[in-house]
Amino acid sequence: VEKTWGAERRPVTPRLTMMMLVIAAIVLCLVAVGYFMTAKTPLAFGDGKRPVKLKLEVVSKENISHDTIRVKLGLPSSHALGLPCGKHLSLSATINGKPESRAYTPTSDGMRTKGHVELVIKVYKPCERFPKGGIMSQHVDELKVGGSINVRGPFGKIHYTGKGVFDLRGKRMETKAIGMIAGGTGITPMLQIINEILQDPADMTEMYLLFANKSEDDILVREELEEAQKRAKAAGKKFNLWYTLDKAPEGWKYSEGFVDEKMISAQMPSPGDNPVMLFCGPPPMLKYAVEPNIKSLKYAEERFLQF
Repeated sequence: VEKTWGAERRPVTPRLTMMMLVIAAIVLCLVAVGYFMTAKTPLAFGDGKRPVKLKLEVVSKENISHDTIRVKLGLPSSHALGLPCGKHLSLSATINGKPESRAYTPTSDGMRTKGHVELVIKVYKPCERFPKGGIMSQHVDELKVGGSINVRGPFGKIHYTGKGVFDLRGKRMETKAIGMIAGGTGITPMLQIINEILQDPADMTEMYLLFANKSEDDILVREELEEAQKRAKAAGKKFNLWYTLDKAPEGWKYSEGFVDEKMISAQMPSPGDNPVMLFCGPPPMLKYAVEPNIKSLKYAEERFLQF
């Protein structure tokens, strides 16, 4: 008996049809996942080559301490802001008939967080030393949900590109360790860099942070910093976190007093490790406490970066 291969066709059963549909669905899902993984997130600031002005709406606002607010400004749901790590933006408004602006660094990820921008802002009320207080911080504090404010950026010469590399407007600086000294609201650019290192499993850059404040209640984003320390430990990364207060409560386990040579020597990377040193805080603190003490310890001044 002679057989012709392929001449006989099997009927297509419901089970075979179902299997074909399942395979087709899996293929479509894989194609969709590949598209979304490779598709670029649209950025509100565009390519970042020149500052862009936006008008953004306040979508939420909350008090997180006696003098600090957390504000979220809305973006189109699919957009990220487009603020590279290390850069900052400015808020501007006409207040009492005069144009005012103030620089801020978001606490949200400027390149990955979609749909909003988050800012932590310390509100400076009028006092004897500053009768007008902080004009912009008070303005933002008075904004209601649904109100809007002008946002412009990106600004700044410092861009942390990852894996210990800084791009300083075309000049490349590399390091295996970053020392950070911050005071008050100067913590926000440091938090950006810490989070950027932690989100990349391949970035093993060592992090050292010395954070100065007046009192324990004044420590901004403390919860986020201590959570970052836990994340670093779990990932096998080094993150040395240390606080100092002008006036410490009883039982305080960190430092008390102004930043000094002993504190820097104990909490920062060794000068011999050739670290990049980052500074951000009140000008008097940087001028009278940080600068003379860090220079006396023989850190390489050409590797000092100030926000």
